[in-house]
Amino acid sequence: MYLLSETNLSKSNIDRYLNCYNVYGLLKDNEIISVVVISHIDEDTVELKNLATKQEYRNKGYAKKLLKLLCGNCKQKYNKMIVGTTENNIPFFVKQGFDKYEKTEKNFFIDNYDKQIWDGDLLCTDLIYYSKDLKS
Repeated sequence: MYLLSETNLSKSNIDRYLNCYNVYGLLKDNEIISVVVISHIDEDTVELKNLATKQEYRNKGYAKKLLKLLCGNCKQKYNKMIVGTTENNIPFFVKQGFDKYEKTEKNFFIDNYDKQIWDGDLLCTDLIYYSKDLKS
């Protein structure tokens, strides 16, 4: 729950994540250092809802490793994974194979959060969706 709260989710959103979605974690020395949340969209598609890593373990490849494992597991059942992200995180997801632009939800962060959401020095406004073909 701590890791998800770092991604600016409200307690009610975190509760919904834990009750309605699949949550996976990456352990290091018996400590959860990275978590990923996915949601079934339809028979072909799964959505990556959240990916978070503890501050002291960021930029060391753990999120990439967890995402790679998750994609490997999901390709058994799904053809495509989508992710909604901020502008700052597009390069990370493109490097992980999310290279097809799907759509943009204008003002998503303004309309769905009570406070301003910042990603580094970027004020988040739009949610930008990309997809990855899991079968290739």
